[in-house]
Amino acid sequence: MTDAEEFKVFNKYKHIEEAEMIKKIINYCYKCDYMISFSNYDNIQQVIDDANKIRYFGNEPSVRRAIKLLNKDNKVKDKIEVIMSDKCRARLDRIEQIKEDNKVKFKVTREPIVIVFE
Repeated sequence: MTDAEEFKVFNKYKHIEEAEMIKKIINYCYKCDYMISFSNYDNIQQVIDDANKIRYFGNEPSVRRAIKLLNKDNKVKDKIEVIMSDKCRARLDRIEQIKEDNKVKFKVTREPIVIVFE
């Protein structure tokens, strides 16, 4: 594997510290509404540092959710990319393709309706 494809396997029992970081980032984004003063962080750099530590566990859905929510924050200048395995990325792409294929595609045209009374 190359450096760009490096990822780590997440195990809740071995990576308790990383699990806490994920919870804190989701709490900062979702419950605190991107406000540092309401969260457990002192500044935005601490949030970015935690996100850079957990981004290598990209196969875990909660990590992808936390990074996705954090990237919506206006205070984060450089967007953080999640690193995941090729197998997981292919599975997510396949799911996106299925969702795209299952969308109902129709076109509505608005034309005047003429009612004739006899």
